[in-house]
Amino acid sequence: MKDLKLKIELLPKGAWGNDFSRTLSKKDWDVLRKKCYERANHKCQICGFTTDDLDAHEVWNFDINTKTQTLIDIVALCSKCHGVKHIRNSQRLGYGENAKRHFMNVNNCNELEFASHLTKAQLDFEERNQIYRWKMVANLDKFGGEDIEIKQRNIPFIENSYQNIDWNFLSYKEMKNLFEIKRKNNNLISVPKINYIEVDNYQGTITISSLYTNKIEWYLDGFKIKTKFNIIGEFYTTLKVENLVGKDLNFILIGDNGQTVSKTFVLLPQEVL
Repeated sequence: MKDLKLKIELLPKGAWGNDFSRTLSKKDWDVLRKKCYERANHKCQICGFTTDDLDAHEVWNFDINTKTQTLIDIVALCSKCHGVKHIRNSQRLGYGENAKRHFMNVNNCNELEFASHLTKAQLDFEERNQIYRWKMVANLDKFGGEDIEIKQRNIPFIENSYQNIDWNFLSYKEMKNLFEIKRKNNNLISVPKINYIEVDNYQGTITISSLYTNKIEWYLDGFKIKTKFNIIGEFYTTLKVENLVGKDLNFILIGDNGQTVSKTFVLLPQEVL
């Protein structure tokens, strides 16, 4: 296929949230992006469109063997070119066809060439998803960011005690094998009930949906670290384990008629991945 001016870049799941627009302070990111716009003379560096409403896009190289993402460039892009770079987000927002047309116009190519390039990008995405944690490597001096410190994220790996469970067909009897259920006055009604538990080990989150729950308490190595309250109806809550220091993590759901206590989730240092 011909060399393309505008390419699709699908960030692997383990790199979501690693971009400098999120990991740096607003002040430091503003320094980088404004330097980027100056270098581009306020024009999109791909299609040449002149605008004061540019985006600063980070170009990364991913090395699976070393588990590193290395910053190659920070480029100024118009919203259309940026939408192609992150085409999955464009598709999610209903602008997928617009992004496809812009890709073909800028690259002077047809739909078959677009489909071929998108397939290759998706294959790269799936291959890179083998890595849960990427180490960020960048020389920010090259981009006007002298003395800006790179912040590596610290996200422990979660050993999931509830992996491969079909929550749609879980009976109360089976629930008792998975949780310690403490009832008040032997009342079976309205004891906190788990709808599902989801563990995302790319971003380090545990998400829980439950019924008959007034609040959730999280414990790390026996110490309470977080409490969240529910007002009414389904209780949907997420815990982020980023920067947590400890090993044994569990939760207690508390309702009017009892408690539901989870098994232990084990947190492993990300260095073991």
